[in-house]
Amino acid sequence: MNYSELIEQLSEQTGHSKTKTKEILSEAISVMSNQLSDGTGISIPDLGTFHTKVNEEKKVYNPHYESYMIVPPKRVVDFNPATGLKEEVKFLRPENE
Repeated sequence: MNYSELIEQLSEQTGHSKTKTKEILSEAISVMSNQLSDGTGISIPDLGTFHTKVNEEKKVYNPHYESYMIVPPKRVVDFNPATGLKEEVKFLRPENE
């Protein structure tokens, strides 16, 4: 599913126009991005928890230059799915559903 398909399904289920749905989704993503930028996690019931973590500095081999290089530390977004989501995704459904 891509962004436009998500907006279309959300607008059908909520009864709002696609324009209004796109504005709401855009604002929600903006709020989430700001929270994660500040280092604050986001917990969404039935979906999971988004939080940031720091990947430490590490030494890696670069085969192109045949030498080692240092990758600096960086902060990345991490996601832990909720138990209900894990269970729902865990089992394969028949394709004709």
